[in-house]
Amino acid sequence: MRRSAALVLTLAAALTHTSACGRPTGPYPSREIKLVIQSTPGGLSDTVSRVLAALMEPELGVPVVCENRPGAAGALAFSYVTRQAPTGYLIGHGPVEIAMVKALGYANVGPEDMDLLCLVTKTKPVLAVRAAGPWRRLEDFLQAARARPGYYIVANSGTGSIWHINALLLERETGIRLVHCPFSGSSAALTALLGGHVDAAVAGTGEVGPHAKAGTLRALAVFDESRSPLFPDTPAVAEAGYRLGVSAWGGFYGPKGLAPEARAKLVAAFRNAFASPRFQALCQERGMEAIFLEPEPFREFALAQAAFFRKAIPELLAGGAR
Repeated sequence: MRRSAALVLTLAAALTHTSACGRPTGPYPSREIKLVIQSTPGGLSDTVSRVLAALMEPELGVPVVCENRPGAAGALAFSYVTRQAPTGYLIGHGPVEIAMVKALGYANVGPEDMDLLCLVTKTKPVLAVRAAGPWRRLEDFLQAARARPGYYIVANSGTGSIWHINALLLERETGIRLVHCPFSGSSAALTALLGGHVDAAVAGTGEVGPHAKAGTLRALAVFDESRSPLFPDTPAVAEAGYRLGVSAWGGFYGPKGLAPEARAKLVAAFRNAFASPRFQALCQERGMEAIFLEPEPFREFALAQAAFFRKAIPELLAGGAR
């Protein structure tokens, strides 16, 4: 009997401990929060996440520890985070890829499977060429491409990446045909362009900006309805009558079912960190537009983006992934 009673007490203690670890009952937050980043260390997603994590810590009163889980365009990280209990102690960085990976076939996960917390940045796409090359305007490049279909090579940051999708949208909207050359990231794509190995590249404004400032690359067009503050003299494609362009963007999310208290405290901490001079300066330096969307507007935006990619990606890759 004594053994049975001891066993019952032991099991009860273990269950209590497990419950406490899985879903803490004290005031939130009472221990460190883990922020999962879908990219490798040193990239833009990593930098944005780590800066905001550091800025959030004083308000939350606990450490916000970043962990990198790269792979499959972010699908590995998204799948991992969404499978966890919604305790508020594990959140993730949510770039545009949260709306893309399902359409790409990398994972059956999307914004509808997440508690979206906030959007913080957008980055517009740019078509860049060498400054010493023959093209000074978008129409110069398009005219050359129409004259020689399937001849000119455009670099991107990887097959199925947001910049590859934008290059395919350029083809579809303007009627040209290019050869698409994927690289491991925008840095490698722009290096190939600088070396003359490709004819053009589609990348983010912040990635092209330093090379344009140095006079080695020229931005022919911003893929958007309006110009970029980083390239005030570069026309938006809308000015030439074209309707195309999908910006990269970044925000944060947690597993679905976060408690209202945890969600409110996380959003408030992100909001205050976003407004800090340090984060605003980072956005300016990296060519990102600092845009804060609260949970509901972010959810509506991300779901609309996912609907767009579900239709566009299969069509574009079937006809233009070459």
